[in-house]
Amino acid sequence: MFRRLYLVFELVALLTVLFCFDKIKKTAYKYFAPYLAFVLIYEVGSIENWFVIDHKNLWISNITLDIFFVFYSVFLTQLIRSIKFKGWIKYIIILSILFSIINTIFIQGFWELNTITILIQFVILIALACFYFYELMLQPNYVFNIASGPGFWMSTGVLFFCLTEFLFYSAFAYMAYEKNYTHYDIVQLVLSNIANAILYSCLTISFLCIQKMKC
Repeated sequence: MFRRLYLVFELVALLTVLFCFDKIKKTAYKYFAPYLAFVLIYEVGSIENWFVIDHKNLWISNITLDIFFVFYSVFLTQLIRSIKFKGWIKYIIILSILFSIINTIFIQGFWELNTITILIQFVILIALACFYFYELMLQPNYVFNIASGPGFWMSTGVLFFCLTEFLFYSAFAYMAYEKNYTHYDIVQLVLSNIANAILYSCLTISFLCIQKMKC
């Protein structure tokens, strides 16, 4: 049961965004409804082996993580106020996507987990979230925003998710290099559940913050 606990948090987040959709549809957060539905389909499909081709399903993980990166990087960029920083970030996002394509075709391959791309993209998302918090602290009323701002909760979830998953994929890359997967199950079980619990709990709070806002 504990192994699939992350599905509960994902489902709660999806149900919450649907419940709050009348308010959320007026904001950019409306895109979370189809995105979270996609994530849940991916998770269930992975468990049920819907995506297995030639005994492998890592290819769908690569695609899903690329979509995760594009979705959250664009969302975080919209929260950032600095026009100059936004310009740099757009180039970095494009370069990261191009590198992902190159890595998939020429380096790690389509059928293997593209850990190099994943780690780079997590670092970019961590940097984006940290810059958002930096800007938030420069605002004189940032304490109020922390208490009720959906952007704060969404960014918090992304930050801690990426930090935790960075540790997991770093460990996975090391185990793959050593060809020793003795501790893979326990590392995956603990870190992935923690990462997903934090992310989707923060997203749920974020959607509820929007629900409480006055039109």
